[in-house]
Amino acid sequence: MKVAFTLIFLVAAVATVVVLIHRPVSPPSVESQQPDAKSVIAPSDSLSPPQTVSEAEPLLKPSVVPASQPAVVEAPAEKPAVATNKLDRLTQIRETFRALAGGDKTNALRAAKQIMDETERETALLTLVTEWTQGDLSLPRLRAQRIANFGLEAGLGIELGKYPELALLWANELTEGSGRASVIQQAARLMVNSDPTAAFSFTQLVPEADRRSFSDALFAYWADKDTAAAMKWTEQLTDAAERNAAIQAVRSIAPVGIGTALGMQDGYPIINQLVPGTPAERSGQLHVGDRIVALAQGDNVFVDLHDLPLSDIVQTIRGAPNTLVQLQVLPAGAAPNSTPRTISIIRDQIKFKK
Repeated sequence: MKVAFTLIFLVAAVATVVVLIHRPVSPPSVESQQPDAKSVIAPSDSLSPPQTVSEAEPLLKPSVVPASQPAVVEAPAEKPAVATNKLDRLTQIRETFRALAGGDKTNALRAAKQIMDETERETALLTLVTEWTQGDLSLPRLRAQRIANFGLEAGLGIELGKYPELALLWANELTEGSGRASVIQQAARLMVNSDPTAAFSFTQLVPEADRRSFSDALFAYWADKDTAAAMKWTEQLTDAAERNAAIQAVRSIAPVGIGTALGMQDGYPIINQLVPGTPAERSGQLHVGDRIVALAQGDNVFVDLHDLPLSDIVQTIRGAPNTLVQLQVLPAGAAPNSTPRTISIIRDQIKFKK
């Protein structure tokens, strides 16, 4: 019995050891099922990882905008959101056209032309002019006067006179009629001293009916700046009618005369100024403050000038070059009933140089 009991105990012990050796391993935890980040192989650059969207969420989430601010819909970078506040909108227009000024100028002008609100269009155009002239603008009162005379577009376009190509582009894109002619004329004026051929070629850019007045105005402007140069240019004109018109335009500003600036005192013309380099100044016989009491053409009879209109007196003193005019003059401070002295002067072309 003892031997049998011992054998049974040994068999049970061996069975227990076998069971313990072959016991199954418990399943891994949930966390261990997730792959280690270090063991995951990144996808190839040529492949994009699949994107998943929860079906509980919409594809696009609307942005939440505070009630005090207008909702703004996202737009491409080149089309910023439109401001609704007037000040913000004008600021946005300035920034937009400051950027456009550095690009294609035709596109910039056409973009400004599309703006219907006049204040906003003025802001856009003034921004372009300021950028293109580097801030070298006329006085505000002059600009305001031009706008009043020729309209917004032409009034601002005149600012570009120093830049003929820009001025012509502006005139063609934004102006018409007299306003267009004014922009072109300003460009011609500012280049007539340096390049008169190019300046007068601008005459062909205005309607045929306006070309004579355009050319005459250009000659008059030039005569005021440099009379000798303007007069010399008229001499090369082959068409007699054109040459005579040009000379008259020059003399409308720089006439043939003796070179005195006159006023009226006690019914007589009085000399207020002697123009330097003119016959009156060169003669040495006339002085500021002298009164002209009578005048004669050549050797004709003297005409008393008392109470005659100043404009008539001025036209009488003027005349043709190299002709004689005689003046009876009382010096400034002369005693009553003094005898005037007679002065003879040969008329000449008055010449300005500024």
